[in-house]
Amino acid sequence: MGVVVGTLAYSTPLAAKRIIILTATLAATSDTITLTLATHGVRTIYAVLGSIETGVGANFATLQIAFSGLVITVVSKNAAGAAATTFGDIRLVCIVD
Repeated sequence: MGVVVGTLAYSTPLAAKRIIILTATLAATSDTITLTLATHGVRTIYAVLGSIETGVGANFATLQIAFSGLVITVVSKNAAGAAATTFGDIRLVCIVD
């Protein structure tokens, strides 16, 4: 499971929606991050945008991100589109309430 190592929250003019920025360390090709109301103050995820912060290279080049409920799944790919073999930190920008 991806470990969230930092969280920033911002209010937005989007009808009570907030933007939270999560920094997480990946440990596997397909990793999950679970948000909770108690820990992160999140009830619903509306959108997620991700970026690689550290470790980018031929073996860790792109991210595919999906979410269902409060679980975010991050699939890491290498430059050729196959499964990544090295990992680093990522940043996820989420619109939530």
